[in-house]
Amino acid sequence: MFNQEKEAWRSLPVKRDRRFEPLVERLCTNKDGNKQVFKYNKDLMVFAAVIGYSLEKRKRLDGDGISIILDTYSTDRKDAFIYLIALIVKRNGSILKDENLLDAIKIFEEYCNAGLEEIQLWLDENPKDHIGIDTLFNKVYDQVIKNESSNKNETLPEELDVGF
Repeated sequence: MFNQEKEAWRSLPVKRDRRFEPLVERLCTNKDGNKQVFKYNKDLMVFAAVIGYSLEKRKRLDGDGISIILDTYSTDRKDAFIYLIALIVKRNGSILKDENLLDAIKIFEEYCNAGLEEIQLWLDENPKDHIGIDTLFNKVYDQVIKNESSNKNETLPEELDVGF
């Protein structure tokens, strides 16, 4: 028998700031014969959240925002990024419990919002890159080089305390 309460997580909204809609359209739609950078909006949201997390920036959403339901993220298991980021931030497995799921989503949204802001800055700095893929590639490549040359943020697995 279907338990509606157990399935309620599927309809939880995962929001992004409405002011980034031109950025989302630029990177996620196939306009003017140009290839889209991200196939789905949720792919950009995950990328932006990872960017925000890597820069240690979170930005609260103001206003109503634009939602993608959590079930959309779960169709190809991208909801795992939402849970993983929340788990890393809270360092407590209870963040994954049903009653705390909105808090986990809020953490993801804030990193996503900061990441979208950063991506917009990158693209604004490179107006000749109309599609945006070269700019994103170069920024990711620069970060990979920084990560390889620096061990300052390395956390060994035995240092993580993830209690339930």
